[in-house]
Amino acid sequence: MIDVFYPIPKLLDTILTEIYAENRRKHEERMAELQVISNSSLRDAYAQQLLLDRFLAPVENAQHSIQNAAKHAQYMAEVVNYYHHDHGCSQEQAQEISRQFRALAVKISQIDSLYDLKIIYQVVTVFTQQLSRFKHRERNYSWEREIRKGILDPLNTCIAVEKNFQRRVALMTGEHPSATVMGLLESE
Repeated sequence: MIDVFYPIPKLLDTILTEIYAENRRKHEERMAELQVISNSSLRDAYAQQLLLDRFLAPVENAQHSIQNAAKHAQYMAEVVNYYHHDHGCSQEQAQEISRQFRALAVKISQIDSLYDLKIIYQVVTVFTQQLSRFKHRERNYSWEREIRKGILDPLNTCIAVEKNFQRRVALMTGEHPSATVMGLLESE
């Protein structure tokens, strides 16, 4: 009797052996890198880079979110021109709102401090309040909801990230957390 499945167990064993060998090779490479780093002056620079990457990643993510909010404002400028009738808005009003969204996108993209971020957040909140009079019959398509989800929510998250970042810096330097915030506001 010929065993039809005979090659399969050997195939699985071969694949398993190759995977173990690959994992072992990667582990040995990593250990060799760590050995070079631990035996040289690169260790301090490497550790510093790892700390900076970990420490600054939330701030970089916040900057990315701010730029995405600016993109969303540009998107809203386009949407307003196309769907103004669905919201009870005239063509002239839509053109002005679209110009305002484009100006807002520029302002959002220029944010470079917590102070600027808070001011723009307030501006967008008041702007949203003014636009809330233009209603769509379905909530999912309201401009107010789009602004909140695409601009206000990300900016609010960025404010929280920046505040937490400043608190960590203050704790590391031994300052009072509000002293760091005040220093930023005074530098404006």
